[in-house]
Order: sequence, then structure tokens, then C-alpha cells
Amino acid sequence: MRKKSTYKIIVLLFLSAIFAFAITACNSKMQWFKQGEINSTVVRTTPLSLVQKPTATKIVNHALGQAEIPLHPQRIVVLDDSFILDPLLALSIKPVGFAAGANFINSDNLSEFVSGIPKVGDWERPSLEKILSLKPDLILGHIWQKRFYSLLSAIAPTVLIDTDSEVDFKKNLKYLADILDKSDRVDRILAEYNQRIQTFRQQLGTTLNTKTVSIVHLYGSTVHVYGSDLTVYGQIMKDAGIRLIPAYRDLKGYSGLSIEALSDWDADILFVVVLLKTDSEHLRSLSFLKQPLWSALKAVQNKQVYAVTWANTVAGPITANQFIDDLYKYFVEPS
Repeated sequence: MRKKSTYKIIVLLFLSAIFAFAITACNSKMQWFKQGEINSTVVRTTPLSLVQKPTATKIVNHALGQAEIPLHPQRIVVLDDSFILDPLLALSIKPVGFAAGANFINSDNLSEFVSGIPKVGDWERPSLEKILSLKPDLILGHIWQKRFYSLLSAIAPTVLIDTDSEVDFKKNLKYLADILDKSDRVDRILAEYNQRIQTFRQQLGTTLNTKTVSIVHLYGSTVHVYGSDLTVYGQIMKDAGIRLIPAYRDLKGYSGLSIEALSDWDADILFVVVLLKTDSEHLRSLSFLKQPLWSALKAVQNKQVYAVTWANTVAGPITANQFIDDLYKYFVEPS
């Protein structure tokens, strides 16, 4: 009888301990919920020690207003393969993805720098699925890609740059360096560019004053002229002291060019800039090439007409330096 009573007491004590533990655990859990509900309608279910610390951010201005971006972004996707990609690479920033111009003439000017970086579609049709899979913390693009802005912003902070009204590679470099906290590298990059410019001017000397230069732009089956405010190659030629014809030197923006106006764009050296893959075919078949006005041009008669692909391939500090090196062959007289 005594043993039975002792057994009952032990069982009761054991059950009491379990009950007390349950109450304590319940109270503790309720207290945790209450802490999580302070100033929020979301219940915290993960211990604070396991929650990822918030990333430091800053507000930057861009073509569509303002965006809050990481202070030091680590996974940048660029909807571009030239005007934004080039200065990023010059700043020693390697994006995790970039877009390419599907219909543009291919260039390998930056190939050594982008090896292994996946493409996320082309400029006009970026793949949101591919961008999302790369888990970017910042997306950079052009103002003319604004139709994708809301979708891109849902993936990561998105900054769009105005390359419609002005294309200034130095200004673009400084802007990107500023928002990405790399301003300390700008002086060195531009100093290297300026040194190349000075060397070019010194080596060619008076030759630069003896040859006039004109540039026209072939787009599809039409001819346009673009001012240096819209072309990086035009800006570099001005810096290099190349003698541009007044019509090109003073041009702002762009306009179409008729066959009758070609004589106004004649020069000792005429560059025909092509952009699209189909342009090289049009260059051979355009009717104006067979007309007397074309044959009468001084550059044509002296066989100083050159088809080049500068529109998309000369875009930032890296390709600007390559472009300067390439210019020598057009001005140095064959020995």
C-alpha cells in the first residue's frame, strides 16, 4: 500500500513538471510573438541572430528620378555591352551579367574583359528570367529601356542613364564612379587617356592640319550625320586635334543627309560609320554610290573613304584608348 502511494506521488510530480515546462515554453513563445509584432503586422519567426543584417544604401539621381541602391553593390547586371559596360570595366567592376546588341556588328574590343560573364538577352529584349536568376543587387541601363523599368525594379534597384540627349564618355565615367563609390579611380583613368591624346598630337604634328575629316553614318538604307555630342569617336577626334570639316564640327544632334548634300560633307578623309549587321551589305548596294555626285567627292577620288564600326564599339575609356591607337593608320603616310 505504501509503495503504491509512493508511486502515485512520483507520477503526479512528473506530470506537474511537464505541465510547468509547457506553460513556461508557451509564455516564452507568446513573448517572442509579442516582440515580433511591435510596429509591424508581420510576425518574426526567425531569431534575430539568424536574420541577415540590412545592407547599407544611398539615394542616387538618375534619368527617371531617384533610386535607393546598395552602398557597395556586389552583383551588377548591365543592360548594355558598350556605353555602360566599358566604364564599369575601366573602374575594375566586373558585372555578373550584360546585354548585347543582337543586330549590331559584333566587336571583340572588350572580349578579354567579359569572358565568362553570362548574357541576359539583347538591349531591346533583355531576359527578365535570366536577370532574376543572377540575383543582382543593382541593374544599370539606358533611358530608352524605360519600358522595362517597373519590372526591373521589382528584381533589384534600377538606375537608367540618359544616353539619348548626350553621349559624353567622360561625364558618364564620373557619374558611374560617383554612384559606385569609385571616384578615386577617375583621375588615373582620364590621365591615361589624356597622355595617349598628347602622344598622338605630338607624333603627328602638322600632319593633323593638312588633312580634313568628315564623318557620315549609315543606318539601314539612309545616311545620317551625328554631332560629337552624340558620339564618343567625335569627342575623341576633337580632343586629338583632328581637323574636322565645319559642318561636322558645329553639328549638334543628328539629321538625315540627302544625296544632294553629300558635297557639303566632302573632305580629304571620309569615314562611313556602320552599325547594323545589314549595313555592310547596304554599303555596297546604295544607289548614291553609283551617282556622279559621289564619284566627284575628293575622298572618293583619292581612295580615302573608310567604312568603320565606331558607333557602338567606341564607348568608354577602354575602347577610347584603343580608338586612339587605331587612328594612326589613317593619318600616318605610308613609308
